[in-house]
Amino acid sequence: MFSRLFNHVNVLQKGVDVAMLRQEVISHNIANAETPGYKSRHVLFESAFGNALARRDELALKTSSSRHFTLADPDPLAVTPLVVSETWHTARMDGGNVDPDQEMAELAMNTIQYNTLIEQLNRELARLKTAIRGQ
Repeated sequence: MFSRLFNHVNVLQKGVDVAMLRQEVISHNIANAETPGYKSRHVLFESAFGNALARRDELALKTSSSRHFTLADPDPLAVTPLVVSETWHTARMDGGNVDPDQEMAELAMNTIQYNTLIEQLNRELARLKTAIRGQ
C-alpha cells in the first residue's frame, strides 16, 4: 500500500537523477569541445523508461494459486540511464565531433526539464504533507 503512495515521488526522483546525469554529460562535452579526438556523449533513458511503463501493464498475469508461474514484473524504476558515445561521425579535422552550439541548446533544454521536475516533486511532497497533516 505504501509503495503506491510514493509512486509519483519515486518516478519524479528518477527523472531528477537522469536530468542530473545528463547535465554532467553535457557539461563534460562542452568542457572537451576543443579536445582532439573527443567524441560527444549522450544519455539514453526516455525510450527505455517508456517501454518499461508500457510492458508493466501488458505483462500482468492473473494467478489462482501461489504455485503458478508469473512473469517478472518490469519495474520502470529499475531502468537505468545509458551513456553512449557518438562515434559514427566526425565533425572536425582533429577527430572530435562536439558541436558547442548543439550542446548549449541541450544544456538549456535539460535545465528546463530539471527545474520542471523539481517543481513537480516539491508539489507532490507538499500534497503528501497536507494529506498526512489532514488539513
